[in-house]
Parts: sequence; C-alpha cells; structure tokens
Amino acid sequence: MLAPTCITVPGLNGSGPDHWQTWAEKEIPNCRRVSGIDFNKPVVAAWADAIRNNIRDEAGSVILIAHSFGCLASVVAIADNETKVAGVILVAPASPQRFSATGLITSQELSPTTLLGAIPARPLGVPGVFIASSDDPWLKLTHARYWADHWGLRFTCLRNAGHINVESGFGAWPALPRLVAKFREQVQAIPLGQIQAQSQVSKNRFTALAKIRQLTRNSIDLL
Repeated sequence: MLAPTCITVPGLNGSGPDHWQTWAEKEIPNCRRVSGIDFNKPVVAAWADAIRNNIRDEAGSVILIAHSFGCLASVVAIADNETKVAGVILVAPASPQRFSATGLITSQELSPTTLLGAIPARPLGVPGVFIASSDDPWLKLTHARYWADHWGLRFTCLRNAGHINVESGFGAWPALPRLVAKFREQVQAIPLGQIQAQSQVSKNRFTALAKIRQLTRNSIDLL
C-alpha cells in the first residue's frame, strides 16, 4: 500500500516562506501544497472543490494538514470524500462566524449570513487531531472544543500560541513529522476492504459541498 500523500492547506493569504506549513513541505517526505486555490479570495466552495480535486487526483490516500480558513474548506471536502483521507491535522481553525459564503466578513457588512450553519457539525469519519491555542484571536477556546468534539477529532490545546502562525513564533515544527508518521503507520495497518466499505456513505446525502455552493449562489444573488 502506498504511503499517504500529505497535502498542506494554508489559510487566508496563504503561508509564506517562514510558515510552519512551508517548512513541513520540505521536511515531511511526499508532502506538497494544495493546488488550484486563490488564497487571497476565501470562498469556501471554491477552496473545498479544489481540495476535493487534489484528493481525487492522488493515486492513494492523503493526509490533510490545514491551517485557519483552510481547515473549514478541508472539513467540507472531507465530509463528502472521507474514504481517501487517511488523516487530518487541523491547526488553529478559523471561526465559521468570521466568514460568509463569499469571503471574510468586515465590519461594514450588515447582518451577513455566516458559514456557521453550512459547515458540517458531525464526525468526519477519519482519524485526526484538532490543535488549538488558548488565546487564538480567530476562534474562542470554547468554540474550538465544540468543533473538535463534533468533528470527532482528538483535541490538543497549546498555551498562549496565538493563531499558531509566523507572528506567534511557529516556523519549524519538529513534532509535526512525528505526528504524520503515526498517521501513516495507522493507515497502512487498515485492510483496504474496510476503507472501500465506507464508500457509499457520502453518495446518498445532500453533500456538504452542495450545501455550501447553494449558500454561495444565494449570497451572490443578493450582492
């Protein structure tokens, strides 16, 4: 069985040369950045669609390593495509309430519809970890625990780590390759038949991405 490919999914405005995701792409074997995303335009439907395409195009399974807004888009993509996702590492997810279907919510907007009701709030069906910070300005700690629980992910909280980015001192992250190695060991121990047996789960429901797309269309119509 092929070792899962690691795909990093940055947040709004992407991850620069000193970001821990950029470091991970160099330090973790078979690790690359997601393609097909305009990181300056946080439209969750477009991001989730690109992530889903990246997952589909891989010959084997994948491990998603997402940050901030990239976590929200990854969750939408995983919800409809969990059978090829061997693991997920969500780091400092942004709050769905900070975004609408068409982008970042600014103070000038009047009562925008947020992503809160559109982001799946059910177990993702994949092994994973949710890494939060006690003082993240993009997501309250109580909300972080809520999402980790609803997505069925192991919760880890870093003390006073801000948004777990360059500004809060995160460049090289030696623990990350070790975590990825554990995920790879676990997936190689799973019989392929068990993964294939789950493949019908997403086909008979109103998919998360379809729901997001409808919300996006409705939001554009109102502009």
